[in-house]
Amino acid sequence: MDGGGRRYRLLILFGALAMIASGFLPWWRSGGDSVSGVDVPAQHGIGLEGPGVIIYGAAIATLVVLDIGYMRGRWGFFLDSPWVYLVLGLVGAAVLAYRGWELWSVGYIPLPQQSPGLALAAVGVALVLYGAGIGFSVPRRY
Repeated sequence: MDGGGRRYRLLILFGALAMIASGFLPWWRSGGDSVSGVDVPAQHGIGLEGPGVIIYGAAIATLVVLDIGYMRGRWGFFLDSPWVYLVLGLVGAAVLAYRGWELWSVGYIPLPQQSPGLALAAVGVALVLYGAGIGFSVPRRY
């Protein structure tokens, strides 16, 4: 495999790992403030609830396709193509946009300081999509 094929797969690998790690970080936070002298207890939710599970599943599927493609080596794997990674990245992006809108609509403004998991998921999805985009310019050997 040439350097271009390794580079785009490496970006996709890092993106998928970031998407997995984001599931364990807080995606929203509420409370922890004082209202009229009364402390409101803080609450937060991680990415492995609601639509975040689909992002986690897309990341796992990406890693499975990468792993099988790596194990097959020079013979290749028919799913190890930029189109598959693009579809998995677009699924992650659509769910991430929906989850961001969902949190925004109920008043949990997803700022990176209050929701590092949501920000890391966005970085992971962007890396997967960018890696898939670079993959289209790499010539296929098999």
